[in-house]
Amino acid sequence: MPSPYREAVIATRDLGFRRKTIITHGSPHNQGHRSMKKPEANNPLERRALLGGLGAGIALAFRSGANAAGPDADPALEAEKEKIVTDFCKAWAKRDADALTPYLADDIEYYMFEGRPPINGVAELSSQLEPFMASMREIDWEILRSTVMGDIVLNERIDHFMRPEGSQAPDNHFHIVGVFLVRDGKIKYWKDYNLSGTL
Repeated sequence: MPSPYREAVIATRDLGFRRKTIITHGSPHNQGHRSMKKPEANNPLERRALLGGLGAGIALAFRSGANAAGPDADPALEAEKEKIVTDFCKAWAKRDADALTPYLADDIEYYMFEGRPPINGVAELSSQLEPFMASMREIDWEILRSTVMGDIVLNERIDHFMRPEGSQAPDNHFHIVGVFLVRDGKIKYWKDYNLSGTL
């Protein structure tokens, strides 16, 4: 019988998500940037590094007690978990950390990017996000595609952060793959992987 970890890693190979895929196009934030209809890593080394990181992130999620997808997986429960993550991503548009906390477990473990220590607990995460979110003119997390495997939700996004008019700092548009563990209706583990830096 194949292990859940191996099954999950196979599911991420070449970002070939094996369950239903959501594709969105036409975001106004994509204007002036390269097409994101079928993004690929820029080189084999970058892709291998990304897939290795995704495998490690999924392995951590499974060690946290995630249930793997299988023939007995409940499609309705999986759809509910996927919706929680999708709604969480949409809530960033409110630029208010309090709008995010209902989706997060009290003991959430969040990795902003590889190599950075985790942020532990919803209170710490909220305190770090609030001043950053409030400083933005607009935030829009554009989901390109999304999939769910048991308790694990993966999505590919472009995270748009637009600064106030007259700001000396540029707007940022990050191409991201997110790994989320959803249990008991809350996001318990979350780690983002940057596909290709800023767009």
